[in-house]
Amino acid sequence: MKLAMIHYHLNRGGVTQVIANQLRALDQEVADGDRLSVGLLYGGRRAGWPDRLVGDLRRLELSLHAIGGLDYDNVRPEGKDLADQLRVVLQEAGFGPQETVLHVHNHSLGKNVALPDALHSLARQGYGLLLQIHDFAEDFRPDNYRPLAARWAAGRSDSLPGWLYPQAPQIHYAVLNGRDQAILRDAGVEQQRLHVLPNPVAPIGELPPREEARAKLADRFAIPAHHRYVLYPVRGIRRKNLGELLLWSALAGRSTCFALTLPPLNPVEQPSYGRWKEFAAARELPCAFEVGGPAGLTYMENLAAADLLLTTSVAEGFGLVYLESWLTGRPLVGRDLPAITGDFTRAGLRLAGLQPQLWVPLDWLHEPTFRTSIAVAYRRVLASYGQPTPTLKSLVRQVDPLIHDGLVDFGSCPVALQQEVIERVAGDSRQSDRLREINPWIADALARGGGDPLLVEQNAGVVRSEYSLARSGRRLVEIYQRVGGSDRDQQLRSPPRGQRVLENFLDLSRFHPLRVEL
Repeated sequence: MKLAMIHYHLNRGGVTQVIANQLRALDQEVADGDRLSVGLLYGGRRAGWPDRLVGDLRRLELSLHAIGGLDYDNVRPEGKDLADQLRVVLQEAGFGPQETVLHVHNHSLGKNVALPDALHSLARQGYGLLLQIHDFAEDFRPDNYRPLAARWAAGRSDSLPGWLYPQAPQIHYAVLNGRDQAILRDAGVEQQRLHVLPNPVAPIGELPPREEARAKLADRFAIPAHHRYVLYPVRGIRRKNLGELLLWSALAGRSTCFALTLPPLNPVEQPSYGRWKEFAAARELPCAFEVGGPAGLTYMENLAAADLLLTTSVAEGFGLVYLESWLTGRPLVGRDLPAITGDFTRAGLRLAGLQPQLWVPLDWLHEPTFRTSIAVAYRRVLASYGQPTPTLKSLVRQVDPLIHDGLVDFGSCPVALQQEVIERVAGDSRQSDRLREINPWIADALARGGGDPLLVEQNAGVVRSEYSLARSGRRLVEIYQRVGGSDRDQQLRSPPRGQRVLENFLDLSRFHPLRVEL
């Protein structure tokens, strides 16, 4: 068996890190004396790719192949042209159809509208495909979805699933969690060709001395060494829910400082980030930004300085922070995403400092404003996906399930309403007390700053056991063997209920306006 991995780029980022860790995992799993030929096909960009990895791998013969047509491109390139480019590189490298598994990352995300068609061609030629989906264009990413629909479905979303999710014995799918598995199963993907493939979690390594990290933090960001330091180690993109980070900072008191590590790189994300940064500064909230930037601390120094790690994200693909945090020796607090963390808790992880909602009183928001703003934003999203748009009046009524005993989840609020809540809490201690009474778990979570060594070590043990490189390597080899041993069929079919992918992701219960507000 030979293996070819395919991705748009190898720039520093989440999927690139997954690819590097998968290669490390495979290197551990291949038997001594054996060699596995692996080709890595990408669009040409590889800023931050660990070039030393080639030398570190002992059992993999890794070669990199830059193919310009693989890079981001949504201006209607031809699938045949990209298929020809891929085929030539594969053949010249000795990766024939019957002996090679193509492991393709995020093929359906809409970053390159020619790629799905090119993969159809390679599947018909006899290549076994493992299509690993990290992120879905259907998951409130209309800017990704529209070019795909325009190119392959003539604007008809009901015909698009046949292009994005082709069905044949040699085409298998890998997803990150049980939620995504259930969605593809609901669409009609056969269970024997549908695999859950969690991301491997690499060891963190030894953190630098805490005292030195705190001294550097005090010097560069004026955060006193005796203050509690709560770190949100992400880029400040919209789905990370920065308003909730600032709400925590308003609730915690001045002896606790919160911090976000990095700004967004995507220009679409930068205006929202800039407004939150200005909002925090204008209200003098105890929250620092870009503590992991060029003028800040390294990632490892920030971890060493932190008392707690925080997550307030409303949407994740895999949710690495829920696992990686325990390897740092720091408790994790904040927002739980049960659809993502369910796999982790079933594996034994205990997430005692997290809750799926942060409740705020509806009477703070003016109920008609809350209902209408949700309905208007959701209607706009449906239209952007080319879906039927119910009347505003009917959508206002559908907001009912978001209201529980006069309370609503802060994460469901549009940004303008989130800011109203933060201002109310920051400016009035009585309102702050009321919110803490409604959410007593927040004070309990913050009290974990002293640490719960037993919980941290138990959770770290689960991560090392269930999500290690070695465990990932075994999963990968087993899946590759099943893909490689599959029958071949030149006839590709549409999933019988393909439209269910979009319908499941666009359900109103999953909608957070902050994800789509510019």
